[in-house]
Amino acid sequence: MSYEEIENKVALITGGTEGIGFGISKSFVEAGAKVAITGLSNLQTAKEKLGGKILAINADITNVELCETTLGEVLGEYGKLDILVNNAGTNIYKPISQTTIEEFDIIFNTNVRGLFALTQAAIPELKKTHGNIINIGSVFGFRGMPIYSVYSASKAAVIMLTQLWAKELAPDVRVNTISPGGIDTAIFKKMYGEEKHQQVLEFASGRHLMKRMGQPEEIARMALYLATENWVTGSNFVVDGGLFHLI
Repeated sequence: MSYEEIENKVALITGGTEGIGFGISKSFVEAGAKVAITGLSNLQTAKEKLGGKILAINADITNVELCETTLGEVLGEYGKLDILVNNAGTNIYKPISQTTIEEFDIIFNTNVRGLFALTQAAIPELKKTHGNIINIGSVFGFRGMPIYSVYSASKAAVIMLTQLWAKELAPDVRVNTISPGGIDTAIFKKMYGEEKHQQVLEFASGRHLMKRMGQPEEIARMALYLATENWVTGSNFVVDGGLFHLI
């Protein structure tokens, strides 16, 4: 992998303030890319951690108008777009009997509708640069678990959109998915609380063949590969520590 292939390329990464999104942002900045991130919180903190060399945009991608505005800010700052990383996502862990329609909409609006709207807005610019799209899916998008039904369905949609967009946009724009397993992030800790986090971490680690959770930088390395490799499209790259084989 040559970092020269990403140096001075412009990347827009949604949900780039923490977790997987921040890990990808950090790896791209270190490789010499010009990075823009979106988020709803911790924007200034993320910018400082990345050395202040990024464009941080406060934007909710579920708002279609803000998708257009976000793209306009990136073009205004950098003049082009080479790489779109659709990372922003959310989840609510509940069985169908307890999941409300409002919660269903929250998951699909973020994980699918927002991804669709931003990608649609970005396509003309990506065609100009022969750029690429990296969608963040999940191992649960093709191997579901109880209480993950709505989240799994949303990520299955992401994986299918990737396959079809790759066909529609080739050879001008490449489109791929990364499907992570369990990733230990601050978000993960926030979900369960400090005390329960360690218990959940031990349980979740045992569900992976590698007997540990993944780290954001391990997903970031795959994203960096996809951003620099020019002959890969329409594929779903599973980076899950063997979780698929134990669920």
